[in-house]
Amino acid sequence: MPEIFARAESLLLAMFFAAAWGAHLLWASVFFPPVAAEPPKSLFDWLATPYAMRLFGFWRRLVPCLYLLALIAVVEAAIMGLRTRPTLAVAGVCGLLHAAMVFGIFLPINLKLGLDPGGPGPSSLAPQMVETLLRRWGRWNFVRIGVETTGLIAALFAFRAS
Repeated sequence: MPEIFARAESLLLAMFFAAAWGAHLLWASVFFPPVAAEPPKSLFDWLATPYAMRLFGFWRRLVPCLYLLALIAVVEAAIMGLRTRPTLAVAGVCGLLHAAMVFGIFLPINLKLGLDPGGPGPSSLAPQMVETLLRRWGRWNFVRIGVETTGLIAALFAFRAS
């Protein structure tokens, strides 16, 4: 029975990491298009689309599931022994790192930029501040994509090993 649980958990972790990875690549391509507008203009263009707040709804459903599974994976790996579940532990740690980055870095920036409802939005900020926040968001987003990629690969290896 524990093997079935570990297999299902690692598959779900892989699915959630893949969904987060794809969404963050989408955001990166919207805010930092290789041949299009400068970041402040691309942010205003994005916020004017009907998809901007739909993506927020996507995150509202995805994030709690990912973090709960990551916490379960770390606890399971600790209980079962790191030698028997190393890749599950790595996937879980990546999920928890993702949570720390979201709450410590991205949520404050997203609120200021209007990417999450409840913040002042970019129109209340100076254009230089918008550009600075977007550049910071972009640098950290590539770190976050690396964590998601590592978590996705580890979850797939955990699925294969179980």
